[in-house]
Amino acid sequence: MLDFPIDPELRIRVSPPGVLSRTTEAVAFIQKMTLGRSGPAWLDVQQAFEDAWDDWSVMEAVVKLELLLEAEGLLIEDKPSSSFPEHRVRAA
Repeated sequence: MLDFPIDPELRIRVSPPGVLSRTTEAVAFIQKMTLGRSGPAWLDVQQAFEDAWDDWSVMEAVVKLELLLEAEGLLIEDKPSSSFPEHRVRAA
């Protein structure tokens, strides 16, 4: 399997908290998760990474992983940065 960077990195809620910044790290993490979980979701994501052969297919696999991490409550999302000040509407 080829090794691609994951940008932005995926921060995961494990003990200790981890960061997936390369596809090889993601595959190793997925393999650990398939050992402790039942159902096809983790195996499907693992297969997506194993089948990835270019930037586009890697991006699709990363998106699948991100969605699964979010569904499992394992994704640590960055707080959205607000570069625009809040506008308050005044009642007339």
